[in-house]
Parts: sequence; C-alpha cells; structure tokens
Amino acid sequence: MIALLADSYRRYFKLALAHPSQAGGDPHEWAWTQLQPALRAALEWIREWYTLACEGQNQTVRQLASVEFVQGGTASLSIPTTAPEVPPPSSWRGPAWLFGISLAYFGFGPLKQSHVPNIDPAERLGEAHTRLLLKGARRVFLWELRSATQIVQNEEIAAAAAIPAETVGGPNKGKGSRQGLKGIEGLGPKKLDFSRYMDNLTEKQRLACSLKYEHGLGLTEIASRMELDRKTAYEHIEAAKRKIDQFRSSEKSKVHRAKSKGE
Repeated sequence: MIALLADSYRRYFKLALAHPSQAGGDPHEWAWTQLQPALRAALEWIREWYTLACEGQNQTVRQLASVEFVQGGTASLSIPTTAPEVPPPSSWRGPAWLFGISLAYFGFGPLKQSHVPNIDPAERLGEAHTRLLLKGARRVFLWELRSATQIVQNEEIAAAAAIPAETVGGPNKGKGSRQGLKGIEGLGPKKLDFSRYMDNLTEKQRLACSLKYEHGLGLTEIASRMELDRKTAYEHIEAAKRKIDQFRSSEKSKVHRAKSKGE
C-alpha cells in the first residue's frame, strides 16, 4: 500500500513541478493534498487488515463454510443466501498476543508493567489497548509513507535539474519557517518522541533524527539547520534510521524469546 501511495504521490508531484502556478508554488503541499482521500481510506482499512489477519474474516471477507481436505477427493457445498452478522469494526478487540508483538514494533513509549495485558492466546485485549495498537500501526504507516514520499521528492527534484532544490519545500515545512535558524530553534514542541532510540546515535544523527521524525521537517530545511549539504544531511538521517530499525528489531526478538520461555 505504501508503494502504491508513493507512486501516486510521484505522479502528483511531477505534475506540480510541471505546473507550479496551478499548484500554488509548493509542489509537495499540493501533491500531499491530492493524496489525502486515498490516504484516509488506507488508514481506515488498517483495522480491517488486522481483523482479517487475526480472525480470518472481516466486514468484506467472510468464511461461510469449511470442508475437510481429502487428497484426490471431491466435495460440494451449498452456497448460503445470507451471511452471519459480523460485529461492527469499531467494536473489534485484538488478541492479547498481538499486543506483545506490537509493543516491540510500534514502541508506545514506556508503559507500567501493570498496564501491559497478559500475553495469553485465549485472552482478548480491552478496547483501550486495541485502540493503542491500531494507533501505533497508523503512526508507523504514516512514518514509512512520509519517508517514501521524501525519497520520491528527492528523486524528482534531482531529475528536474533546472529547478533549484531550495524552491521545493519538505514534507512538513511550515509556512512560518525562517531561514538562518539552527538546530531545533523556533520549532516548538515535538510531534513525536524518539528519545528512547537516541542513545546509540551520534550527535549529528540525533539532531537529524529529531528534525526529521520528531519535528517533521523536510530535507532542505534539515540541511539548512544543520549547515550541511542535502546529501550529507540525508546520509545522517538514513544512518539514524538504520540504527533505530536495528534497535526495534532487537526489542522484538527479546519479546519473542521471552514469550518462548514462558511457553
């Protein structure tokens, strides 16, 4: 889904670069706006994807009958004219074991042990934990999509060599952004907190990571605030992302090992 959305973004972004006056002077903002209907639909589908993966059916995919497999045999089933009712998507509660996996993958920040549900295949999460799980899934989805659109943006700007990079804003470059500011000056509160991932990063990687993921700035403004060229700033962001991915993968493995020992 991210690949499909990124490809659609590429088409809109190229169109905006070709017709800057119609796009309002900010190709990213125009392309991102055009992508919103499809993005909203994808965010709504995330719950349905989780329901299908965990339950084997959801609002659109139903299991109406089953038959035992016999090699070389044949079977026939009557097709029912009505399907059993399925609870509305908003009332779905995920299995408890899914929270343990998502805790490692999505983070959620530090939680008191008493607030973490027991990992028991027979148990169901409460509504609050299910909402938290789905919120984390949507957050990671948006994070990965913004990274993908940033790559698309860089590729298309490089392809359109006649367009100065400075004229194209980054994904979240605010209208009030001012030139000459360094580091996190004037950015206000963080949109996300990545402090738990910063320990193994270098100083420049921490700053690049904070500007990119905590404050949501585009590559051009990150390079300006770090007093680096765009290529070097991009390399610091990618190096930080690789270390963060390794850390999250390690946490996920620890959860799996703990689960295996408990069984």
